[in-house]
Amino acid sequence: MSAPHSHGTAQPTLPKHEFLAGRIALDFCNSLSPARRVSLHDRMQTPADFAAWARRAGLAIGSAPRPQALARLRRLRAALIAIFHAIADRRAPRQSDLALLNAELSEARAAERLVSAADGYAMEDAAPDAVARLRHRIARDAADLLTGDPRRLKRCPAHDCLWLFHDSSKNLSRRWCAMDDCGTRSKVRRYRARAST
Repeated sequence: MSAPHSHGTAQPTLPKHEFLAGRIALDFCNSLSPARRVSLHDRMQTPADFAAWARRAGLAIGSAPRPQALARLRRLRAALIAIFHAIADRRAPRQSDLALLNAELSEARAAERLVSAADGYAMEDAAPDAVARLRHRIARDAADLLTGDPRRLKRCPAHDCLWLFHDSSKNLSRRWCAMDDCGTRSKVRRYRARAST
């Protein structure tokens, strides 16, 4: 996924489309870009980076996670990236990655509480820490993706992008992470190839 170019010594800019996957677990994975074409390859290098990412995603966590909590988030991200790319390649994920996700899911389930709601009852994450609740939400979403239709989990075919996304179209026709970015660049390359022959 491309990003506007930085000028001079300016800070690297964020990707043009930072949140396009359609699912929080996949957006979380895409915070570490598989291709280094983007100017900001890893948007979660520090606790402050993660807090900023969560804020941009509309999931403000109040304060930055402690370094140990960030390390745990990064381990979860690495496992999810490996799992989802394996599925995109039609391979079986590593058991060690699934085990890490299962451990996160166990903690997430243990934090669930039944609470009164306006129209009856609802499940709520009772973990006292906002970072933990967000980590639980990501793990639950990943599990939901893995137990759903595997054909809807896709990866951008652009070799210099490779971002993951969820195809929610009725006929599974979504091909690109963003049509106005990777899709357009592909069209331009095909046009130039035809014009040069």
